[in-house]
Amino acid sequence: MIRINRIKQKLKKGEPVFGTMLKEARNANIAEVLEIAGFDYFVIDMEHAFYDMSDITEIFQYARKTEITSVVRIPRLDYAYVAKALDMGAEGIWAPHLDTVEQAKHLVSFGKYPPEGIRGAAVPIFRQKEFQEFKKPGDYYPAVNEETLLIAQMESREAIGNVEAITAVPGIDVAMMGTQDLSLDMGYHGQLTHPEVKAAVQKVVDACRKNGKAAGNHLGNIEELRYWIGQGMQMITYSYETNLIIERGREALKSLKA
Repeated sequence: MIRINRIKQKLKKGEPVFGTMLKEARNANIAEVLEIAGFDYFVIDMEHAFYDMSDITEIFQYARKTEITSVVRIPRLDYAYVAKALDMGAEGIWAPHLDTVEQAKHLVSFGKYPPEGIRGAAVPIFRQKEFQEFKKPGDYYPAVNEETLLIAQMESREAIGNVEAITAVPGIDVAMMGTQDLSLDMGYHGQLTHPEVKAAVQKVVDACRKNGKAAGNHLGNIEELRYWIGQGMQMITYSYETNLIIERGREALKSLKA
């Protein structure tokens, strides 16, 4: 049967999920490495890193042979990026700088087959077995829609002002914080724990709770992430794969040299 989006299932149940973001790894088996480490999902950063579609295709299709869920942060909200990444095997789309209700509706439209959206019908070779298991071919597309995770990243004052309406859009699953960019936009450069920045992030958590959606954050500070888990955030993206190696390497060397 169709591959189940495990983190979408957990989020619907109110459970937390934990992942990390990739900005350098190119080998497809990074998906299995992260699965062995215990992560629920990983995010490939196409917004700020070098990845192109051929890079993400290999990693995502390898991931589909494991139990880890694959997400991509696309460079910008654009039909070509959303539909192509999903056709390449992504199970979730993370759209950066999503500021308005109109943009949220576009994300849903680009990421869903009709009647929910305008995504063009395609059945890549790695999905042929799933497709053939449906007695009625038309039943495949609604099933894929149900498993597709759509994430709106909140990283501006405009987004915070519209967050209740954005999270009320059917098909948006997660409001993900971009706290670094939010702090820049608010005039508190890099002050992620400034009271006004934290109050803005709390508005996202509250809006998600009100509208039955999940809130998330991407930070490299474990204590800050613990705080936001306590406030009700569910989709917790910790740091980058490179930082994990650096941090663990420093810890090991410090212990060995002592």
